Amino acid sequence: MDPTDREILSQLRANARMSFSDLGRKVGLSANAAAARVDRLQKRGVIRGFTTVIDPTAGGQRLVALIEVQLAAGTRAAQCEAVFEELPTVVEAMHVTGRFDYELRVVCRDPAELDLTIRTLKERAGVTGTDTRIVLRTAVERAVAA
Repeated sequence: MDPTDREILSQLRANARMSFSDLGRKVGLSANAAAARVDRLQKRGVIRGFTTVIDPTAGGQRLVALIEVQLAAGTRAAQCEAVFEELPTVVEAMHVTGRFDYELRVVCRDPAELDLTIRTLKERAGVTGTDTRIVLRTAVERAVAA
């Protein structure tokens, strides 16, 4: 990756919907050259996709929580990860080091839905222990920098 690729990523991080002509103008390329660079970055796997970030509160999900998850001995990662994938409240699941096996970020409508999520993890995902923290506010949120 060269400095132009890094600047393209920075511009797309700020606004992934900008036109190739606007992107090219911001990084000093023609629209076609900017499109070709973006295409190459996608083919190399640097850009894995484009998404829409939706405020969960718009859909009534006002409770955000972080759940540390400990698995029962012998639980297969694929088994628990399949359950994480099925639960619509789980928006991120990271396999981590330390005392716990996974860190989950969940978004729920209310404490009852959070309770149901935790109970489901324990009943279906081989989870033996959790440590849950409610997010009061997000101080910093950004896309991963290149």
